[in-house]
Amino acid sequence: MAVEYPDIISEYVVATERYESDGVQIFPYVEPTEIPIGGSATLALLLQSSVDVPVDIAIEAEMPQTSRFRGVPVLEIGQAPLRAKLAPAQVGMLFVPLKTTAQAKQGQYEIVLNVAAKAQGQGSRVRPQSSQGRFRSPLIDDVVGLDLARVVGVRFAAKTTRKIGVPVLVRGEAEAPAEAPDLSTRFESLWGMESAKVQGEALREIGDRRAIIADQLQTEPLFVGLFAEAQRRFAEAGVPLRVGEAIALGKILTYTTRYFLANSDLQDGLLVPIWELALQYELPTGDPLWVLPNVGFRHVLRLSVALSFGLVKQALGRLPWSLEERRGVISLVADTVDAAQPLPVEFLYIPLLMAAATINRQIALENEDVVHSLKLLKKAKAARADVFADPDLAEAGQMFDQIVKAVPAI
Repeated sequence: MAVEYPDIISEYVVATERYESDGVQIFPYVEPTEIPIGGSATLALLLQSSVDVPVDIAIEAEMPQTSRFRGVPVLEIGQAPLRAKLAPAQVGMLFVPLKTTAQAKQGQYEIVLNVAAKAQGQGSRVRPQSSQGRFRSPLIDDVVGLDLARVVGVRFAAKTTRKIGVPVLVRGEAEAPAEAPDLSTRFESLWGMESAKVQGEALREIGDRRAIIADQLQTEPLFVGLFAEAQRRFAEAGVPLRVGEAIALGKILTYTTRYFLANSDLQDGLLVPIWELALQYELPTGDPLWVLPNVGFRHVLRLSVALSFGLVKQALGRLPWSLEERRGVISLVADTVDAAQPLPVEFLYIPLLMAAATINRQIALENEDVVHSLKLLKKAKAARADVFADPDLAEAGQMFDQIVKAVPAI
């Protein structure tokens, strides 16, 4: 391939295995995964063009039936066939509303999609059918929504087919008769060639200055910038930081940045999204110590929350939060702080300050008494006793105490 565009599908779902039909990669799923009788759901189709010419897509959906012989449909959609048009290399999502029919019975079923894609002209391939990717981390097991898959790349393989089966479970009954859902199909563009241009510009600038950027982003000056920006941002989100909290938060943000910078395969995952944002808003990029905390705070914070879950699991040997819960926390913390909206204070501790306690000694600052820093964090958490008195947060409070207790005293 003369040009290779990024994998966008993996930014939205875990799609290690996906399908490809006539140059279009497809990942279908039903949300929610269970549909009650009398209820509705959405069939979502992630469509990623792998060619540099426009593609017309038509999908005929075969709805499951109550039995193989003389059965009646279990689900229905209001539009057939399903159609979409992708511009060169475009990525988009087709949303197809589903509802159960009056004859629906509980059970495991399958929607069969018959895909027909037709390229407009002779195109060249711009995305591979499989990739090993460069992202590897023992601490981050899920990259959805982190701007890592599209920059660094993750493993995936596409199976060539024109017939795709999508499992769907009908179980239970809707509590009350639902309003008749709108059965019109909707297409949403997720990525286009203009995004590739900005990513390419960011990659070139970072590539030209990589050694200088890495040299300037050393631990001490990084901590100073992130410490100050974190205090300002969290105060705007309604969480004024106590001294121990501010030090610990500055440390986990600094640790995350250094973690990515220390790995040549991960550097771009940290830097490129930040430089893209700076280029989009025509902000100066000459001083990395200004760019990273001021332009990239949301990205660093998001990566820090994801990394923190891994550090907590490493410390405790377990992780009591589901994948969906972790994704929710990552989005909640990063988006809420970025928008200066009120953040529930427990999300400062879950998992950021829990993880900060585990790396307290690894980010040791000049003339710092790391034992005293940990004592300040324990004192700050004790001052939040009213928060952790909530029965729903009692386990989180105990986990924090367990982590801090395990930190070596010397």
